[in-house]
Amino acid sequence: MEPSDRAAELERELARLRSENVRLLRLLEMTPQQARLPEAAQTGLFLERPGPVTASSPAGDKIRFFRSLFAARRDVYATRWENARSGRSGWAPAVAGGWRKGSNRPYLALTDDIVAAHLIGEVHVGLYPLLDGDTCCWLAADFDGPAAMLDALSYLKAARAISVPAALEVSRSGIGAHVWIFFSGAVPATTARTLGSGLLREAIALRGRMDLSSYDRLFPPRTRSPHRAASAI
Repeated sequence: MEPSDRAAELERELARLRSENVRLLRLLEMTPQQARLPEAAQTGLFLERPGPVTASSPAGDKIRFFRSLFAARRDVYATRWENARSGRSGWAPAVAGGWRKGSNRPYLALTDDIVAAHLIGEVHVGLYPLLDGDTCCWLAADFDGPAAMLDALSYLKAARAISVPAALEVSRSGIGAHVWIFFSGAVPATTARTLGSGLLREAIALRGRMDLSSYDRLFPPRTRSPHRAASAI
């Protein structure tokens, strides 16, 4: 593709995204100002502004920032599996030598090398956010299906309405969404889940037509089991 053709393609994509933003704001009755992250909320319980980490920062700084932001168990992490015959997929703890039926192999630790491989796209890592003492450092709400983006945006709007900074992410499938809330330190997981449940109720009121059909789950879950507690990032 010629550079001029590539530039034209990028301009068209930018115009499409801008148009989509306008459409979503209109559907949610939000102004552009309301959609911005509230600066006043970046203190106290919630995470302060990120440190000076950019695309040109050294790899070590990026890894440290990632591990600080997405604080999770370090003794285990999850990897994605897919079954081509059944079309099923999911997450399972990474174990030494890989999974085999009937095997009982030790879990692999979430090392800096694994995080580095995840950041450059060599592996796709899932995290276990529930820490010792039933605490966590972040909350993620998972939405799936055709209405996922609108429902997630309603959840985001509910968070902004009470000055809770939240970040919206399109899921790996492209038809789902995640909404992330980061705390300034470890908080009781029950407190995080109570916040998430309250935001869901407020999102239903804001959306009007939201019936939780796209809502999947909150992370952290109520269990530390590595077979049930992974959150994809």
